[in-house]
Amino acid sequence: MSDGDELDVIVVGAGPAGLACAWEAASNGLQVAVLERGDVAGAKNLSGGRLYLEPLRELCGSLLDGAPLERPVTSESIVLTDETSSVSFRLDENPASGPPSSATVLRAKLDAFLADKLSEKDAMVLPQQRVDSLVRENGRIAGVKVGSEELRAGLVVAADGALSFLAEETGLRAKRPVDQYAVGVKEVIELDAATIEQRFNLPAGQGASRLYMGEITKGLPGGGFLYTNATSISLGLVFQLPAVREWRGEAHLWELMERFKERPDVASLIAGGRTVEYGAHLVPEPDLKRLPDPGVPGLLLVGDAAGFVLNTGTTVRGMDLAMASGVLAGRSAVEAKRNTLEPAACLARYRVALETSFVMREMRAHKRAHGVLSMPHLYGHYPREVATLAQGFFRVGADGANMTVRQAVRHLRKNVLGWRGYRDLLRFNRM
Repeated sequence: MSDGDELDVIVVGAGPAGLACAWEAASNGLQVAVLERGDVAGAKNLSGGRLYLEPLRELCGSLLDGAPLERPVTSESIVLTDETSSVSFRLDENPASGPPSSATVLRAKLDAFLADKLSEKDAMVLPQQRVDSLVRENGRIAGVKVGSEELRAGLVVAADGALSFLAEETGLRAKRPVDQYAVGVKEVIELDAATIEQRFNLPAGQGASRLYMGEITKGLPGGGFLYTNATSISLGLVFQLPAVREWRGEAHLWELMERFKERPDVASLIAGGRTVEYGAHLVPEPDLKRLPDPGVPGLLLVGDAAGFVLNTGTTVRGMDLAMASGVLAGRSAVEAKRNTLEPAACLARYRVALETSFVMREMRAHKRAHGVLSMPHLYGHYPREVATLAQGFFRVGADGANMTVRQAVRHLRKNVLGWRGYRDLLRFNRM
């Protein structure tokens, strides 16, 4: 694929998707350069998240060996909230049962680690390089423009994130469709390891994940999250952007974040902590039935740029899909180089690789998730009714009585499983 001074692959963006692509291509002898707009890899990322490891073990090879994982997640919780209380569904796993299936990470650390590993393969990671546009030649993408300079390559990989202007420039995606995004508000709160383990009832070195739904978003489609890191907690809220635009609530999003932190069931977990990082960022929430084509001849989309983010309500996935798509793009570049394939054939190989991988299998399996998770009753009515039901079960009134099973079933039929509840249940079943 390269000729003279032409590189084999130019990757735009030094996040997990772009760095995984560069690793795969460089490991197989291709000449690779990664162009990163930030000062260093990871500099522009809002730290904190969860990486699902199981799907990547075979695919990524040694790429993640020695990676700076914060804590393996062995405690999972779904928390439904009303104004004054919350109901938690918690799963605790035995940390000795095998390798961790997921772990919390801080992106700034992870991205820097992946960039450093590329030096083992003689790939270049070039920071402070803003790509301004694409170079076109003979009906294909032939490189990128950085200021007045043209850098040419047999393949360009767009790993430039949720607002990928490369995907827009090629017409693969409409310009910033509001209905395809969510906005996240996030903090990283420093706490010592022993305090984290005591408050979350964790064995030493183990981690917890909590996903919140209900009153915390004031009826807006979205939810909250909490991940334990080695010596910090990642805490935040995510809201679907169309609902934010139309919202006429009395508080700003940052005020909802403050109220979330002040809830007794959250405040007790972060008490005494020090906020060391905060910010807001856009998150792709694509309509999985209308994903863009993964590229054009000479250009492949990976990670957030391709819309590979998945929220099912019980799992929120992005990094594993990003890294997998990056590896598959890298493999397609290697096949094209070895077999002297035209750019269109390289794109065809990438499409097939995606279609036969867990990436598209999972995206298609949950293609209705975005619509289902937009149902307003999920963020008010149902969490309130579940909380009311739990209160009835656990409280004993002044008359010495608490809720019977018959009363609980009546409550469910009347307040949850009415015609609207059955309709929503059918939608969930089809998700």
